[in-house]
Amino acid sequence: MPNTQYSDAEIAAALEACAREPVHIPGAIQPMGCLVSLDAAMERVRQVSANIEVFLGIGVTDALAGEAREVLGDELMDLLGTELVKQDSSASVLTAQREVWGERRRFHVVAYHSGDAVVVELEHLMCPDRHRLLDKVNDWLVEVNQIDAADTLLDALTRRVQELTGDERVMVYRFDEKWNGRVIAETCLPQAESFLDHYFPASDIPAQVRRLYDMNRVRSIPDASAPAVPLVPPSGPGEAAPLDMSRGVLRAVAPIHQEYLTNMGVGASLSMAMHEEGRLWGLLACHGLEPRPLEADLRDALCALAQIAMGRLMLLRTRADTHLLHGIHDSNEILSDERGRLLGPDGLIQRHGAEWLELLDAEGIALVTGKESCGLGTLPAEENLVAMADWLSRHQGPDTPWHTQALARTPLAIWQEGNLCGLFAVALPTESSHWLMLFRREQRHSRRWAGKSEDTPMLRDGQLVMTPRRSFAQWQEEVKGRSRAWRAIERRAAGDLAKSLAVLTSTHEIAQLNERLHHANCKLKSLAYSDSLTGTWNRYRMEKAIDAELNAAERHDRPFAVLLFDIDHFKHFNDTHGHETGDQVLVTLCRVLQNILRPTDNLGRWGGEEFIVLASDCDLVGGLHLAERLRQSTEEPDLGNLGGVTISIGVATWYPGDSRKTLVARADQAMYRAKEGGRNQVETEASSIIPPSP
Repeated sequence: MPNTQYSDAEIAAALEACAREPVHIPGAIQPMGCLVSLDAAMERVRQVSANIEVFLGIGVTDALAGEAREVLGDELMDLLGTELVKQDSSASVLTAQREVWGERRRFHVVAYHSGDAVVVELEHLMCPDRHRLLDKVNDWLVEVNQIDAADTLLDALTRRVQELTGDERVMVYRFDEKWNGRVIAETCLPQAESFLDHYFPASDIPAQVRRLYDMNRVRSIPDASAPAVPLVPPSGPGEAAPLDMSRGVLRAVAPIHQEYLTNMGVGASLSMAMHEEGRLWGLLACHGLEPRPLEADLRDALCALAQIAMGRLMLLRTRADTHLLHGIHDSNEILSDERGRLLGPDGLIQRHGAEWLELLDAEGIALVTGKESCGLGTLPAEENLVAMADWLSRHQGPDTPWHTQALARTPLAIWQEGNLCGLFAVALPTESSHWLMLFRREQRHSRRWAGKSEDTPMLRDGQLVMTPRRSFAQWQEEVKGRSRAWRAIERRAAGDLAKSLAVLTSTHEIAQLNERLHHANCKLKSLAYSDSLTGTWNRYRMEKAIDAELNAAERHDRPFAVLLFDIDHFKHFNDTHGHETGDQVLVTLCRVLQNILRPTDNLGRWGGEEFIVLASDCDLVGGLHLAERLRQSTEEPDLGNLGGVTISIGVATWYPGDSRKTLVARADQAMYRAKEGGRNQVETEASSIIPPSP
């Protein structure tokens, strides 16, 4: 029943205060370890937990009066100095020994920066066989790599974790777009209640707690009912705010969460965050019905298991997404009909629409072009499709797709027909008034919730606060009027499909236009990369090739050479015989030289009568030999009464740190030395000349 004792404003204020609860600064820790806060120089002790004597054998008063080395010991302090000098935001995990009451004790240590303080959290390390845990992690790596289904993977993860922890319930809990959680995998012993396929409201894990999982992947609560151990003093010297323990493992449990766990019948809890591309995807949650100590090494191993599983899960998701995109791209190829003509939009959708509907899990596909439409599957009437497209053109940006699961709750509801509740619409890039639309049917289903979200307001210490719900009894919500959600990869695939369909709306004569476009594209490509006279690469293409060769050389230390040459006295040749004849000489010369080059060499026109050869996998000696062959071959063509031509060549080879500019400049300088030395010869950057053969 709704609460009638308090006003809506009072309840809203209580909810807002709950959302702002400073769970990261509780001013206390759990009793499974102790905490020591040091100054930035790690010389003086600022704060300690009240139970420090249990762990380190030194009283609170003595610890606060002593120096850091006296409290933590030389070994740990030396490790801290090494690990924390980088001053980054992550926590360091260490293992150290300390003599306590005459015996050597081993500690698992988590150290991190918190404002101006260095926080050190210590737990007893008692694991008798750490190698066993490493074996378990290695076994999991082997098992994970053999699993190719997400459900199987997550079931195996919960089973493995349950075997290691002994907890009565281990589950994978995934967030939806509204931060409600759903249990999608579970291993549950008979004495615990199963929550498999149950939903939990977003308020169970509020925003400030989710933010903590972004900073610290693990939250361990071995004893949900254990009283918190306060810090002494409550705040550091000169600080009003309590210590921020976001990155630690000992942070005390908020009272409201303790009450929540008690109401749920949980005595011990362990949660590990699972992230996808930097966003919190879900949690691996372990529940023990009774308090259960958790060895720190085991906790770290369990975290490793969860992260390994998440990596594999994302790989499987990527494979599935890639398969979808490949399916769309493969089917987007515009096929010719029996007469060799390209299909129009209607013919294309009739031919390929069924495949697209299957790939995108939709019931109807329509292409609306102005006042006309064509489509396949279950669709609204054409006039309603056109009306939807008109509204989208007026209210939706052409670069932003539009989608919904509940069409009846949108301005397009007046044109909805039947049980088509889901719509994804994207404007074709060529025309903002042309839309590709995909429709999905209503997907009625029952959503099982693990108790109703019914936080109750009550007065505590004169202040209205929210208390967690007391019941986790299952109840069902009937979901109506909604289709399956459009996943991001499906929206991307549909957008790619729209781009491919866009060209089909450009003209009613698709075949002729595409033929002209094909020839135009071939010509543009040729113009972009080739010299129009000689057919060799142009300067732009050659510059790109040199840049690529430079990158390969830097990565693989693979030599290459650049040969720059021009035709001797070519200006005089043009003046004597005319530019048209000179052009024919250039064409003939390039044809001859192409036959001399290796398949890995490339010839390009650098400008005028100046040409360049890019010789891959070629050192200086090889470059010289190649240049000499080119020079000799230039003298061989029979040009009749035109006489003959010769070339002067400059050779430069790659050195580490070279740029295209410096490399070509050395070849250019070498070429000019060849000209100054008498022409018709080869010159290298080292000034070594190969004279022409007699």
